[in-house]
Amino acid sequence: MAANILGFPVSSSTGGGEFTPIVKYDARAGRIFRVDRVDTGDGFANELTDITATFKAVFDFETVLAGWMLFLPNTAPSFAVVHLNPDNQTPLPPQPSPEHKHGTKTMIKLNKACGGDKPVREIAGNSDAWKRAYEKLYTQYRAEKHKYPGQLPVVVLASADPVTASNGKQKSTNYQPNWRIDGWVPRPQDLPAEIRQPSMAISQTLPAPMTADDFDTPKPPPATGNQTVPPPNRYQAPAAIAPQANTIVDDDFG
Repeated sequence: MAANILGFPVSSSTGGGEFTPIVKYDARAGRIFRVDRVDTGDGFANELTDITATFKAVFDFETVLAGWMLFLPNTAPSFAVVHLNPDNQTPLPPQPSPEHKHGTKTMIKLNKACGGDKPVREIAGNSDAWKRAYEKLYTQYRAEKHKYPGQLPVVVLASADPVTASNGKQKSTNYQPNWRIDGWVPRPQDLPAEIRQPSMAISQTLPAPMTADDFDTPKPPPATGNQTVPPPNRYQAPAAIAPQANTIVDDDFG
């Protein structure tokens, strides 16, 4: 298939040191979690906070990384990525292994309602549901950014839409995020306009003890038979609203 705006097709493909804290979208539940490392007194563990209903974040689409990603249980994620720039697209690096799949990694800043004490984070994914939704959101950003020079979009989760798959024996349901741009703001000072990794092809492994569950891990969702099970306490935002530059107050991300 021909490459698209993300540099790769969005359909199915073959496929404790310092680190940036993350946000995880769980496609099996249609929910967003803030993942924090906490000291249990007997080592560090991941603490997940459900921020689905309050999620609002500045997405730094100017420094997106795209390429190959692999998430395996009990193993640090592996990346081979380049800076995403559709106007001058750097070729993707070679696929490190047959198990690596196309994906994206984006720096974001959560608003005060859901950001905790570390609002600047990254969000990554390589599932089909993630890529389809991300392509739609990124395309909207590209189409509208000229209206808001020097600003970045503020994104919310409008809904998590069920997508049912069947292998002939049983059906299962994943939830595709439906992102919405709710406004535009100047770049926050703590969200630097720099690419966190070189724009040349690289292979990076995050330091242990991060695991695959920290990210949007492509695991088979639980079987749901013929019934579609919505995410718990599903957040359904109002119908799409045309973004306005002044809809977000600076204090949300100050």
